[in-house]
Amino acid sequence: MRAGMRHKRALVGAVLTVVLGSAVGAASSDAAGQTPAPPTKVKLGVSGRPDQAALELAFHRGYFTELGLDIETVPATSGNEFVAPLATNQLDVASGAPTAALLNALNRKIDIRIVADFAHIARDDDGAVSIVLRKDLADSGAVRTIADLKGRVIAAGNGRGQVANLVVHVMLTRGNVAPSEVTIRGMNFSDALAALATKNIDAAFLVEPLVTQGQAKDIERIFLKGSDIRPGTELSVLVYSPEFAKKTDTATKFMIGYLRGVRDYHDALFLKKNRDAAIDILTQYLPVKDRKIWEDSMPQHTDLNGQVDGEDIQRQGAIYKELGDIVGDVPDISKFIDRQFANAAVEKLGKR
Repeated sequence: MRAGMRHKRALVGAVLTVVLGSAVGAASSDAAGQTPAPPTKVKLGVSGRPDQAALELAFHRGYFTELGLDIETVPATSGNEFVAPLATNQLDVASGAPTAALLNALNRKIDIRIVADFAHIARDDDGAVSIVLRKDLADSGAVRTIADLKGRVIAAGNGRGQVANLVVHVMLTRGNVAPSEVTIRGMNFSDALAALATKNIDAAFLVEPLVTQGQAKDIERIFLKGSDIRPGTELSVLVYSPEFAKKTDTATKFMIGYLRGVRDYHDALFLKKNRDAAIDILTQYLPVKDRKIWEDSMPQHTDLNGQVDGEDIQRQGAIYKELGDIVGDVPDISKFIDRQFANAAVEKLGKR
């Protein structure tokens, strides 16, 4: 495997595909010599970025295997790429931001199910996502306030209709900076860090552990943490396709494996329990290879019981509507949140 779980290119283009196999208990024949049941195939989309750390831990610690699930992955670059194949059941499960593309799909009565939190901004002192400044601008005092960003170039994720762009918009609005007074560039987070180093941009929305990596390389400084701008923001969610959500048993098994990985990540990175063993896996299978970056970076917050904040997604939809990224009305998010899988998984695992 390279850069994460086993990779292969799917028919849906850049979409990440994961095949998950057999039901629990089918790994061996019974005493009567019955043939094991064939694997149940499930397709999963993930980003391949460091924020999939919980999935990596679940996979490489065998949690999906214990549930009869066999995982292969191919990375895609953004959650927007997952919406169409989810809607047409070419993809069964994906992690991705609650983007305008997703909300537009829901507005077209496509019954994609939002089933669990994947990452959110905590209420206090959370820099797992941050707006960072070029080192020279921060150290010289050239940019001290949001208003000082006027005339500057800011990287805001892969483009419009995504959470990075939304957070940058909220920040600029708070500082009374009009969109016309800055240049917003769409670029992925790794490219944004490189562009800060070459002084091609002035500021960027970055995620951990790239924030810490950039500071370690003396490229950037934190300007505002995510919790300084929009605490409580749902950054990413786990989503099921309409047909997969009907496969209650398989969908619940996947959720059990996922939440075990989420809890392992939390225990290792927040509580320092078995941290070295977890970092061994993360440095081997994710792009960030420096152990110290994982040790020093601010961990990602994910609800340990899988609960997702639908009210925040509704508020995000209102902002996307204001920006012209949503066609028609903002959909009623509560109709698309399905908590049964997380609740069933918590019954099995216990509440945290």
